[in-house]
Amino acid sequence: MDIYVLDIETTGLDGFPKDLIVEISIMRANVLKQKISQVYHSLIHYETDTWDDNLHNSWIFRKGVLSVEDIQNAEKDLPTVVEEVRQILSGKYIAAYNNAFDFDKFLNHDPWNINKKSSKTKTAPCIMLVASDYLRPSGRKYKKRIYSLAYSRKNLLSENTESIITNKELEEKIGEFEEHRASYDAFYTACILLELYKRKQYRIIPQIYYAHSMKIYSTKHEKRELKIIKKTFPEAEIINPAKYEKKWKDVSRNEIMKRCLDLLSKSDIVIFSAMEYNNEYFVGKGAYIEVKFAEELGKEVYFLRDYLENLFFLDLYDEDDWLSKFGKVKVKN
Repeated sequence: MDIYVLDIETTGLDGFPKDLIVEISIMRANVLKQKISQVYHSLIHYETDTWDDNLHNSWIFRKGVLSVEDIQNAEKDLPTVVEEVRQILSGKYIAAYNNAFDFDKFLNHDPWNINKKSSKTKTAPCIMLVASDYLRPSGRKYKKRIYSLAYSRKNLLSENTESIITNKELEEKIGEFEEHRASYDAFYTACILLELYKRKQYRIIPQIYYAHSMKIYSTKHEKRELKIIKKTFPEAEIINPAKYEKKWKDVSRNEIMKRCLDLLSKSDIVIFSAMEYNNEYFVGKGAYIEVKFAEELGKEVYFLRDYLENLFFLDLYDEDDWLSKFGKVKVKN
C-alpha cells in the first residue's frame, strides 16, 4: 500500500488566506516494501513585487531557507503546481508530519482543495501525532507532549533503520536540500512513517477488493480465504463481490462486471484467488478481467494461496472457458 507524504514550506504559520505555500514536495511511501520514491517537487512562482512587507519578511526568507528571488525566479506558477499536485494525489492516501498544519491550514483550501470532497483524497493518520504517542514517556505530565520532526528522526531513525538502508540512494539525492526544505523534510517524514509501520504503530484502514470464483461464493473455501486476508490485513475493509450477488440478481452480466470494476477502482489493494486443477491454478473470465484492470490502474495485486504472493504471471489460457480456465496463474521463481 502506498501513502503519499507531503511537505510544504510557507510564508507563515497562520495559513490560508494570509500565508502562501512557496514550495511543495511529495514522496510515495510503500509500507510493505519500505520503499520511498519522490513523485513531485516544485518551488512556486509569485510576482513578489506585489507582496507586502509581511510576506517579504517571512521567517523562511529571514532564516535563509529560501530567498524572495528563489520564488520570483521559480519556473512554475501557482495554477500549474496546483493542477499537477491535484492530479497526482487524486484518490490517494495522503499524510504529513503535521496534518493540522499542512492540510487544515493550507491544502484543504482554495486554490488547492486537496480533500475528500474535491479530490477524493483519503487522509491517513498524522505522522507527528503517531510518533509523539509512541515516543512520549508515560506519566500525566507528558500527556500532551508533541515532538518535532528533528526529534522523531533522531529517536526513530539510524543508519541501520530499514527505511534508511532501502532508500539510501534517494537520501543521498535529498542531501542537496537543507533542513526545512520540502524534499528534505518529506523524505525523513516518510522514513519515520515506514519505521512506525514496521513497529506496528502506524495503521490505516485499507480497502481490499477480493476477486474470486463464483463457484466458492458463500462456501467454507471462501471463509478460509477471507480468514487468510484478515490475518494479513486485520484492520482492512474487505470488498467481497459475493455480498452483492442477491442484490444484483436481475442485472446483466456486463453491468455486474462494470459495477465490480467500479468497486475495484476505489479499493487500495486487490487480492485474487484461483481454482486448483492438477497442481495448476486457473481463474475465470471475471477474475481475469479484474486482475488485469487492477494492474492497469497500478494497484497492489496479490495472488492468494495459503499466503499472499505478489510475484506471479496471469496469462490467457482458454478464452472459451469463461467460468473455470479462462486465465492461468504462474508464480514467478
